[in-house]
Amino acid sequence: MNRPTAFFIVNLMACAVTLSVLPYPATALFYESAQDVVNDDGVERINENSDDAPSDSLDKKDGAANTVVISKAFANNDFGKYQISVLSRALEVTSDFGELTVSLHPQPMSQSRQLRSVLEGSVDIMWSVTSKSRESKLTPIRLPLLRGYSGHRIIVVNKKEKAQFEGITSLKVLKEKKFVQGSDWPDLKILKANGFGVMSEDWSTWFSSMYLLVERNVVDGFPRNIIEIHNDIQYFDSSTLAIDENHLITYPNYEYFFVRSDKQQLANRIRLGLIRLIQSGELEEIFHSIDTHLLANELLNDTKRQVHQLENPLIPGPLDYADWVKTPQLAVKAMELEMGSPSVAIDVSN
Repeated sequence: MNRPTAFFIVNLMACAVTLSVLPYPATALFYESAQDVVNDDGVERINENSDDAPSDSLDKKDGAANTVVISKAFANNDFGKYQISVLSRALEVTSDFGELTVSLHPQPMSQSRQLRSVLEGSVDIMWSVTSKSRESKLTPIRLPLLRGYSGHRIIVVNKKEKAQFEGITSLKVLKEKKFVQGSDWPDLKILKANGFGVMSEDWSTWFSSMYLLVERNVVDGFPRNIIEIHNDIQYFDSSTLAIDENHLITYPNYEYFFVRSDKQQLANRIRLGLIRLIQSGELEEIFHSIDTHLLANELLNDTKRQVHQLENPLIPGPLDYADWVKTPQLAVKAMELEMGSPSVAIDVSN
C-alpha cells in the first residue's frame, strides 16, 4: 500500500471511530411529505448530460452504500470534530434515505480552495461562515452550527502589552489598534468595513504566524472566535500570549454547511437530519459535549467585558433563530421553509 493511500485510510478510520460514539434516541415520527422533499428527483443539475457529473442520488432505502467527502482546513485532527460529528449524526438519523458515510478529505485547504473543491466536485460538503458571495455560489444549510458564536470575538494580546486594552473605553479608540485576520476570512472584510485597521495573513501559515505577529508586537492583537480561542492558546503554548479580559467584539456571523447547488437532495437530507436532531435534543447535547463550547459560554456571559457591536455587510441579514438552543421552534420552522415542507416531525409522546 502506498503512503498517500495509507494516510487516507488512517484518517478515515479515525473519523469513523470518533463519529460512532453518540447514541440516537429514536423519539420522532416523520411525515411522508418531508421524505418526498428529500427524495425529489426533479432537481436541476449542473452538467446533467456530462458523463463525469457528480451523482446526487439519495433515493429512500435504495440499499446503496455511498460516501460524502467533507473538506477540512487544517492537518490537526482535533479541528472540526464538532462539525463532523453533527454532519455524521444528521446523515445517520436520516438513514431511511440510504446509508451515507462521511469521509474527511486528506488535504487541508484554505476556505477559498474548499469552495472551489465543492464546485469542482472533489468535495461534497464544506462548512464555513457565510457571506452573500458564498451563498451565490453554493447552497447553504442555514442553521448556524455554532449558535451565532462565530461572530463573537475575543482579542489575543501580548501579555506585556495587555494593560493597554484595560484603558480603552470606546469602540473608536479600539479601532485605532492594529489587528490581524486570515487573508480569505470574511472577518477580515467585516472588521475593515467597520473601520478597524487589519492586516492579513495567508491561510497556510496563519496558526503560527498570526500569533507570532502578536508575540513580536507587529500587531496589537488577534480577534479570535470565542469557541476556538482556548484551543489555540493551549496549542500554541506561549508564555507571551494572553486573552484580553476587557472587550468582546460581536457581529452577526453564521457558520453553515454548504453543498453544491445541484445537490439539493443532499442539502434537504442534511436539513431534515438537523431538524430531527433539534427535535430529539441531541444537537444541543452534542454542542454542550465540547469543552471549548462551555468555555465560550463563560466568555460570552462575562459581564465585565465591554461589548462592541459591529455591522456585517457581507451577509443577507441577521437571523432571529441563530441561537437554536434558545429558539428551537424558530430554527425548525426555518429549516422546513428551506425544504419547502410544512411540519416534518411529530413527537411520539403526543
